[in-house]
Amino acid sequence: MNHIRFLLIVLDFLPRLIFATVCGSKQKALSDLRRFKVVGWGGRFIVNRNALEQVLQNRKKQDASCGKDVKLQLPQSLPHSSYNVSQQGEVTLFYVTLTDHTLADELPNPLKHQVATFYQHLLVALPVMVGMHGEYVLLHLHLFTNSTKNVLVPYTTSNKEVTHVDSIEEDDDGRVTLRLGSDIMTFQVKNEIEGDDGENVAKDFEKVHGKAFTSYPSSFDWGCELFGSRVSFCQVLNEVRCELAVFGGDVCTVSSTSSSERSPTSMMVTNMTGIFKDMFPYLAKTVPSQCLEAETIKREHATGIKYPCLTI
Repeated sequence: MNHIRFLLIVLDFLPRLIFATVCGSKQKALSDLRRFKVVGWGGRFIVNRNALEQVLQNRKKQDASCGKDVKLQLPQSLPHSSYNVSQQGEVTLFYVTLTDHTLADELPNPLKHQVATFYQHLLVALPVMVGMHGEYVLLHLHLFTNSTKNVLVPYTTSNKEVTHVDSIEEDDDGRVTLRLGSDIMTFQVKNEIEGDDGENVAKDFEKVHGKAFTSYPSSFDWGCELFGSRVSFCQVLNEVRCELAVFGGDVCTVSSTSSSERSPTSMMVTNMTGIFKDMFPYLAKTVPSQCLEAETIKREHATGIKYPCLTI
């Protein structure tokens, strides 16, 4: 009986010993695993800072293994941030049509009926920093898509925070409406902006968003259990699957850009009800909410991963 009790104690302690070892381990990177294109808009929106601090703390609490070692924090200053950073912060909205070149080229036809390779989505993200003077990272908060298939977004690290809406409607005036039952979210985009310096807006977005993206604390998942070795990036990831399993959510995507068209625009959230309001009350409280900055984007990317990226 004592031997069994000792074995149970060891088995209970072993995972904690492993996690204590990997938290803060030397970073590894795998580049250019997937290729994709995005066309659409991105906007920066001012919200209550305390609410964002709570979002960040809740994410860390969900990480039982390395949450206390994760160095994520809200930035103390951001480009073109003409607001009181002691009381306010910001979230980013991306509304894009995405073409997943890698999956479109490599998925066998049966899987193409299950997994989307071309779809629209609205993604809400939080700009954060790793450490006091570290790099900027975008934290994936949630994604809404009108696709009826599974979506495995190349620049996120997990498909867990995804809601499939009934429809996404665009009109000729630049108004976009997401619908789920009777719940709606509407925003307005105006592409022609007088007097804005497009180059400066692009630089601001590059600074705020950095080059890394994470769905922390959700464990890294690019669908390789479903794909097996039928796609090239899963063949590579299969070699490090045990490492990735140990690091869990401490993984970031890192994207390079092969072509880019960007121009300043204007973006305003005009209505949020039901699930949209409940998920992002701090944004809903500001409606109608005019963006701090926004841009139209048409970009080709290659993306890979690095790990760990939040505890180094």
